Amino acid sequence: MPRALREMGLGEVAASARLKAAAALSPGARDAPASAAQRFHLDAPGWFAGGGPPPEALAPLARAVWGDHPVTGLYRGAPRTLEPYGLVLKAGVWYLATRSAIYRVDRFSGVEAHTDRRFERDRGFDLAAFWEERAAEFARSLLRTRVTVRLSPVGHRRLRVFADPAALDEALASATEPDGQGRVTVSLPVESLEVAYGQLLGLGPEVEVLDPPELRALMAGAAARMNALYGGPGDEDVPG
Repeated sequence: MPRALREMGLGEVAASARLKAAAALSPGARDAPASAAQRFHLDAPGWFAGGGPPPEALAPLARAVWGDHPVTGLYRGAPRTLEPYGLVLKAGVWYLATRSAIYRVDRFSGVEAHTDRRFERDRGFDLAAFWEERAAEFARSLLRTRVTVRLSPVGHRRLRVFADPAALDEALASATEPDGQGRVTVSLPVESLEVAYGQLLGLGPEVEVLDPPELRALMAGAAARMNALYGGPGDEDVPG
């Protein structure tokens, strides 16, 4: 966790071992490991993803979480006042948990922690249990757009690598019967057309966007630029 702690602006707390040592040496900090566990959680599966710079809002949110301070800021451009209970790092993405909801940290801007005030935590709140219960629901709530794509047999197999995990089961369940070339058509839930564009580019020629027209045009533009880079159409197949 050292990197995660540095990203939160808590570099002085380098690891859980240091927290335990501090608790042993300082009578006033004997609950430090428990306090940390209720405020910061690492959802280990997919830990290798991500790797970019931490969101700007992470450090002030982490300070607020650690001190039980309320925060104000903009979330997706809308003003919010929140009581931040904890932070979760999942697959390189940071999430903020309140008592009843989850927010992506990189969607916040202009965050201010009100360090002159403290809120009363629900002592029965369990961050890990709350995350396990709400994470899948939150992930599904982000999938507000739907695209229709035709996949080759290779693309069908590879879809699970590039699609949002929360969308995969629904997409695969929607697959039509294979056509004469083994291709299937699926309805894929996505967060936005921009996100879908990035995901589907990874499938290359193994996917054809059928709808909406805006995304099909984006993919066609990318294909034209690739064609210009590589000097025209080729006949070689890429192994699946």
